[in-house]
Amino acid sequence: MKKIFLPLLALLLALMTVLSGCASHGKTLITARDEEISVNVFQLYLSRMKGSLSAAGYRVSSADFWKTYMDADNTTYAEHYTGQVLEGLKQIAAALILYDELGLKLDKAVEKSIDEWIDALIDEVGGGSKSGLNSVLSAYGANITVLRDAAIIEAKVDQLKTHLYGEGGSLLSATAKEDFYKSAYYAGTQMLLANTYHRHDRDDEGQTVYYKKDGNGNIDTGHIAYLPAGDEVEATAEVDKNGDTVYRYKADVEIIGGAVAYDEENGLVRYYYHENGEPITEEYTEAEMLVRQELAMQIAEACMGDEALFDEYIKKWSDNLMTGDDSKPNRMYFTPGVYTGDDIISTLSAELAKLDVEETAVLSSSQGYYIIMRVELDTGAWEKEENKTWFTGLTGLAVESMLQKRCAQYLSEVWVDEEQLRGVDITTVGANTYY
Repeated sequence: MKKIFLPLLALLLALMTVLSGCASHGKTLITARDEEISVNVFQLYLSRMKGSLSAAGYRVSSADFWKTYMDADNTTYAEHYTGQVLEGLKQIAAALILYDELGLKLDKAVEKSIDEWIDALIDEVGGGSKSGLNSVLSAYGANITVLRDAAIIEAKVDQLKTHLYGEGGSLLSATAKEDFYKSAYYAGTQMLLANTYHRHDRDDEGQTVYYKKDGNGNIDTGHIAYLPAGDEVEATAEVDKNGDTVYRYKADVEIIGGAVAYDEENGLVRYYYHENGEPITEEYTEAEMLVRQELAMQIAEACMGDEALFDEYIKKWSDNLMTGDDSKPNRMYFTPGVYTGDDIISTLSAELAKLDVEETAVLSSSQGYYIIMRVELDTGAWEKEENKTWFTGLTGLAVESMLQKRCAQYLSEVWVDEEQLRGVDITTVGANTYY
């Protein structure tokens, strides 16, 4: 599955800019000692948040999406994400107070590189005209000056993080990362009862036909095969017209013990392939999917509070086993504020967050029925190679979290003019994915 991870606080830090008071930038929204952030700057970052959500697959062009209540607290998606950007601006304002207190200064070379970036935008986007670029930026409440100030502030925040925590968080110990992991992440496992299957031989009654392996352990394509397994499974052996031994299995799908597992000893399924070597897949019938839905519910109920049993059923039933630790083949790790362009991953993350540890749930999807369980975090999971795709942003997130805590003492000096918020939210700007 394709995963696009956008850590929330890191995203907000990248979006934020603080401007010195200047009438051309509109009325001041946030004041923090000598720093001021205008309403126009707020609109720019609302547009960037909207663009990031759009890139992650959210329906940002739908008015109904923004009006939808995301929880029982009467909070709409528009209110939620508008509030996140505002909170991010306040955090940045606090960070800049610390930046000044530490006496940090930007290198002139950094400002020069920013000016060169702006000049390139004028040529590439504005056709060589500042007014041309400003015309494009106006849809996001911005102009060239806003972009430059944004880049300056982003550079200051980066410098502050490096000063405090080392380049790329190099001053964070494994203990610090483990502490953050345990406080910020949650884990779960999942299995899928898919709505499709590889086409294979069936008998006149529609039952799967299994063939005995030859002396070399091969049969036809030699493709991996799955057989009904369990204490109550019965099998009869016959010889077909080709002289192959065929095993006909009986298993009650309404009994969880009739699970699916690989059986090396008895035989293999004969799968069919297209000319290009791709397996031929077919869809289960509506009636068959009703049976699979019932099976999913049985598994979820039987495994409630029993992670070990859930792991066993993953091995027996799952149609999407992942690579990694053999004992936890489908373990996933998430942290709030991570957006993903994969609808399934996004859904799994959101639904797992609602569960208690060892609680299960069944989710219907376009791929079939997912059975999920939230599980306890395992120590040091972020350090393991097989888990690296889940933790690419952990160090950066830990730095952001530590910086937020470091700057919390300055939040009392950050003041928001609530009057300037009237009529301004994420629905009033375009989706900005570039500036």
